[in-house]
Amino acid sequence: MKYYITLVLILFFVFDGSLNAQSVGKMYKTGEKFKVGGQWESAIDQYTQALVLKPEFQKAYISRAACYVETGALEKALIDYNKLKALNANVEDYCYAAANVCYKLKKHDESLSFLELLRDVSKQKYEVFTLMGRVFMAQERYSDALDAVSVAMSVEDHALHHFINGKAYENLNNDELAEKEYYIAIQKDPSDVETLTSLVKLLLRTQKYTDAMINSNKLLDIDRRNAGAFVLRAKVYVGQMEYGKAINDMSSALMLDSENKELFFQRGVYYQDFTQHQNAINDFTKAIMLDAEYVHAFYKRAYSFEQIANYEKAIEDYCVINKLSEYDGKAQELLAKANDRLYELNRESNKPQIVVADPASINGNTVPIAKDKKEVNISGVVIDESDIQSIQVNSVDVPFEKSGKNAEFSAKINIDGIDSFSVIAKDVYNNEKEMHYHIERTEINLPVVKLLSPYASDNNEVFLDKESPSLYLEGSVSDESLINSIFIDGVTASYKVDELNPKFVATIDIANKSKFSVSVTDVYGNQTVQTFDINREGISISENNPMGKTWAIFIENSDYTSFPSLDGPARDVDLMRSALSGYDIHNILHKRNLSKQELERFFAIELRDIVRGNNIKSVLIWYAGHGKFVNEMGYWIPIDANRDDEFSYFSINNLKASLQSYNDLLSHTLVVSDACESGPTFYQAMRGNVEERNCGDWEATKLKSSQVFTSAGYELAIDNSQFTKTFANMLANNPDACIPIESIVKKVTEVVSQNNSQEPKFGKIAGLSDEDGTFFFINKE
Repeated sequence: MKYYITLVLILFFVFDGSLNAQSVGKMYKTGEKFKVGGQWESAIDQYTQALVLKPEFQKAYISRAACYVETGALEKALIDYNKLKALNANVEDYCYAAANVCYKLKKHDESLSFLELLRDVSKQKYEVFTLMGRVFMAQERYSDALDAVSVAMSVEDHALHHFINGKAYENLNNDELAEKEYYIAIQKDPSDVETLTSLVKLLLRTQKYTDAMINSNKLLDIDRRNAGAFVLRAKVYVGQMEYGKAINDMSSALMLDSENKELFFQRGVYYQDFTQHQNAINDFTKAIMLDAEYVHAFYKRAYSFEQIANYEKAIEDYCVINKLSEYDGKAQELLAKANDRLYELNRESNKPQIVVADPASINGNTVPIAKDKKEVNISGVVIDESDIQSIQVNSVDVPFEKSGKNAEFSAKINIDGIDSFSVIAKDVYNNEKEMHYHIERTEINLPVVKLLSPYASDNNEVFLDKESPSLYLEGSVSDESLINSIFIDGVTASYKVDELNPKFVATIDIANKSKFSVSVTDVYGNQTVQTFDINREGISISENNPMGKTWAIFIENSDYTSFPSLDGPARDVDLMRSALSGYDIHNILHKRNLSKQELERFFAIELRDIVRGNNIKSVLIWYAGHGKFVNEMGYWIPIDANRDDEFSYFSINNLKASLQSYNDLLSHTLVVSDACESGPTFYQAMRGNVEERNCGDWEATKLKSSQVFTSAGYELAIDNSQFTKTFANMLANNPDACIPIESIVKKVTEVVSQNNSQEPKFGKIAGLSDEDGTFFFINKE
């Protein structure tokens, strides 16, 4: 049984091998047919299939490599030739072709290695040594090339050999033998363009212009459409100083090759040499249009521009060379020459101009500097037609940066104990300018910012009563000097720049913002940056509040100079502010320790502007501090008042007079005076019986009211106000939607009267309009 199985397997493999051999042969033959028919890709496919089945098939490698050469796939061909070398194939079958492929790929050492394998094969000696000569020429081994060609010529003397000899001798600086070899080559092959071209170039170099002309004409006789032949003859004409004919030949070359930048450039050079500079400029321009980085064309065109006195255009071209030289090696070769020409073309005798920008000069040579400065940064610009060579401040070189034709500089100098400094600028032509600057010491006080609308509290808090993505601001600035800039969150505010203490306006974006900053800088660099917090609590206050927009103003005077200082006012104001937090109060303004002048200014001007600018309808004015009643006149005591000087007190009459000036803007005014030792303040304004009102009484809220509630207040020994405590408790514990002032007055009067011999007084304010309305405290919903 085993015998039969073995026999079957042997027969199978013998039969399969026979089938493979037949397939390989068939594929190879098919490939050969495609090769004869010039169907290179199809032939390559057949050879490749054959080699898959028979990887050692040498003929398939030879034929496939030949097809690769025909398709330009020289690297693939070389792979096949190296495979043949590894298979120890017959060198005569592939080595010459392999060496030729290596020569075309410029792999000259590999080419020679293949040729060495054929050195002793006499049948191919002519081809081998001819190719070897060309390889040696490519390697610049000119003597070896001559030897190799000599061996080839011993087999067959051909024009190509003399051409190679001519090139070799020319490179060995033997022009006489080179010329001789070229002539022999031409004698053997008169139509060889390459040899004729090399001969004409040699004759041009050796200045044999007559012979060069004869042979360049032969080139044109062979082919009148040979642009290179016209170029060569043009060079011969130039050698003979016949520029007109040379230009004509260049024009003929351009008719055959109109997109050749070198031809336009060369004709431009001939025009330039022929002193036809405008024609030269035209040709250089065409060359540049074909190549925007053609450095030599820019250089030559610049020279022609100079010759026709168009120095501006010449400078532009030299500047282009400067830019191109950074990246282009050819441009760098011309850079030094271009710079020399630029230097001379730009030469001028004007002195630089010096401008000190910071600190800004006054009247040209005076600079303002804050009087506390010991060092200052001087920056400015030097303006000149030429490049700047150096800048000195107080005889010390300072760095500078070019900005166009200008030079910007900056230097920190010591000015302690000096009243002037100097700046010296010198350009590359040694034109020099020196400027002396006088230092004027200036004030150093910071500008003071005040926000008028919307009004800002003492702690820089701005209360909004409606939601809006933008906010219109009005304010004022106080400063000894003019204001240089006002910015609000980067927005430039509008103000009169030539006005001291100007007012400003601006509209800013406040969407998603909790604060904004006002930055003010005066002309001397003194800067104030003030940040204001945005309080939106007032937005939630009901628009149906019958009292309208309501503000509470607390005047807290505690720290006196001549009167005893008080601790109670601060505690009481805090107590009242806490009690009012549950009511519809749009803004609380807390003023502390006001002098007489500040009290007068606040009630006469500031409060008026606040009421007007913020559309306030109801105002609660609460005073906590010392009071006096002298000669039937009530007073609030400013912190700077003198105990024995009645004139230094703040008169209630002055308060009423101030309130009268803007009382028509208010619907409800309530003054609460919790002043110790105040006596019967506002007595003339009192009314007897107190009638309680209710929230449903529309007349009470719609009709105007001007009311006062006053107390003898503080006992100095205790410094504690039952008046304020009861007032705050009534507010804090009120369960109703609102509480009228009458309810509070009734309770406060009852409690205070029990504990104090002086009874609080409540009534209308004499001299102010009152329509029998009243003041309600409206609970927040």
